[in-house]
Amino acid sequence: MTNSERRISRQRSFLPLPGEAQPDWKIICDVAKRMGFGDAFDFKSPSEIFAEHAALSAFENNGTRDFDIGEFENISEEAFDRLEPFQWPRRAGSVSSPRMFGDGRFFTSDKKALFLTTGAEDVPRITNAFPMTLNSGRIRDHWHTLTRTGKSQRLSQHYGEPFAEIHPEDAARHNIKDADLVRVSTGSAFIIVRALVSARQRLGSIFVPMHWTDQFASKARVDTLVPAIVDPVSGQPASKNIAVRVERFVAEAFGFAVLSQKPKRIDAEYWALAKCNGGWRVELGFATSRGNWSTLAAELFGEPPNAETIAFHDRQSGRYRFACYRDEALLGALFLAPDPVAVSRDWAVGQLTAPHARAAVRFRLIAGRPGAGATDKGATVCSCFGVGANEIATAARRGCGTVAAIGETLQAGMSCGSCRAEIRAILDAQNLEAAE
Repeated sequence: MTNSERRISRQRSFLPLPGEAQPDWKIICDVAKRMGFGDAFDFKSPSEIFAEHAALSAFENNGTRDFDIGEFENISEEAFDRLEPFQWPRRAGSVSSPRMFGDGRFFTSDKKALFLTTGAEDVPRITNAFPMTLNSGRIRDHWHTLTRTGKSQRLSQHYGEPFAEIHPEDAARHNIKDADLVRVSTGSAFIIVRALVSARQRLGSIFVPMHWTDQFASKARVDTLVPAIVDPVSGQPASKNIAVRVERFVAEAFGFAVLSQKPKRIDAEYWALAKCNGGWRVELGFATSRGNWSTLAAELFGEPPNAETIAFHDRQSGRYRFACYRDEALLGALFLAPDPVAVSRDWAVGQLTAPHARAAVRFRLIAGRPGAGATDKGATVCSCFGVGANEIATAARRGCGTVAAIGETLQAGMSCGSCRAEIRAILDAQNLEAAE
């Protein structure tokens, strides 16, 4: 793997291959052999492929091309397994520099930089019908399309579902409130995601992360909104400048569930699935209300044998709750309401691994709150140490006025550091509250 600072890292397996699965390189070699190219694809290990890659980078190079890792063209399998991250170029017999072009010499015939004018046209994208600009990208705790992080319950605690971040003025203009479901469309395609109203977002623009696929959400693939427009020189797609329309998705009911087993089927117009400690958490949205929510609960719980389900029904307010137990273990809980479900997600997730022997504990779950003497950490801010927003706010009220002080007290922000901006925002909010 190569990152943006030209650092090559040897990626190592952390799980055994499932079933009859083979590594990509082995599959490609097998196909090449079947096509009659066995001599050219007679590799026995990834180290041999890397060695050939290194040799090709140095072939007829002699300093004329920037990419050259010829130092590794004879690397052994043992050395490849021990390979530490390094920055290219690493030419044979030379020492690499962490910064390129520091000597003012470039990879051109006269060693001078060559500037090219592309003549790109500034084509307006937004229209009256599609007045917003969509920017897609990544968020701090997830990798690509959840290919690595989707199985991590810790990394899924920060944002458990796809969202559209929208400026408060734009949200008000489109009658969108925080935690509403929204439909983002281009005319030819649409997605349904959760609204995150935030002044961090630029007026006239919205941000939607790229990570959620059909495996983890019902309709959240932001790539379906990206038009087939590319830069004429680089080929870069217009994934940062997409004209869209944003409107509130009218849901008759909302739901939230925690499940010990991954559901086989989710019957909802909107759903988002995330791994959590002890099982899975699911956000739900329904275009129409159901006459019998018990059927949905049974489908989500999987109708396990020897299980007991308790339920709460308030038909007048449209609020329903279900919890399924086997002995002392919670198999699943489902909360339904006519508006976004007001249940602490982290607290509900924690019930999957907590004992539920007494009836009082079971009815407390149906009530949807921790109960007297119990604590609610709030939404996870620090994924590294599992620290919640309520814990940070409490520490701030007790005198921890800086990010460093929060780190010393709770460890939050002391590992990867990516949550420090959120910690600072919580501290600022507490200071504002104290001043008022």
